[in-house]
Amino acid sequence: MLSDQEFISKVINGFKQFDSYIDNWCTLVRAADLTIIYSSPLYNKVFKCDDSIIGQQAFIVTNDKHFAEQNEFDKEKIIKQRQKIRTLAVTEYHGIVQPFSLEKSPLINPDTNNVVGIYCYYEKLSFSSLQLQILRSLDIYKYSYDVDIAKYKLTQREKEAIFLFLAGLGSEDIASILAIVEGHNISKSAIDSLFRNQLFVKFEVYSRKALFDKLLNLGFDHYIPQSLLTKVELTIPELITY
Repeated sequence: MLSDQEFISKVINGFKQFDSYIDNWCTLVRAADLTIIYSSPLYNKVFKCDDSIIGQQAFIVTNDKHFAEQNEFDKEKIIKQRQKIRTLAVTEYHGIVQPFSLEKSPLINPDTNNVVGIYCYYEKLSFSSLQLQILRSLDIYKYSYDVDIAKYKLTQREKEAIFLFLAGLGSEDIASILAIVEGHNISKSAIDSLFRNQLFVKFEVYSRKALFDKLLNLGFDHYIPQSLLTKVELTIPELITY
């Protein structure tokens, strides 16, 4: 029979051995008090850290408010309720602020039935919209893998407008969001003008429907403007088929 400390030590030794064979496993182990007790070599590489993080809690740099809220959520859902959760995290990953998926599972000692820690697994997101990928699987939209988007010479606001447009937002909503991002008022007419006089011209289309189709065919749903990314961790609900 293994004590909780013996069990967690055995788990960590197992991860260390596993990481010696597979070098692309981005993992972290946290104790029941949420302090870090193990990080894989790839974790240290992509998050630019070292063994000095052992004993700390701040394993994803977001902001104080979200960090405190997420810690309480982890304690309740993973430690107390013994649930596995998935989150969308946005922080520096490989030196670039970008979104990635994070899966967190309770580590339970079968000999004592105690939750002794949390296993965390990180993975870079490979697409931005599951709905659009499903439509592609139905041959509704194509995707060009060899398009050089640099040739369109997009401004920052054009990139932001494209991202929000592909999310299904109209000019008024896009203007409201960009006003928050930029810190000053932006009118709906300014966004209408951006579509009509800039994006329509650059992509050689004459309607928003044609622009939407062309952007998807060019694979623009795989691009996210850095300016719209805020360091945060958000819980992802399970998908339900019906």
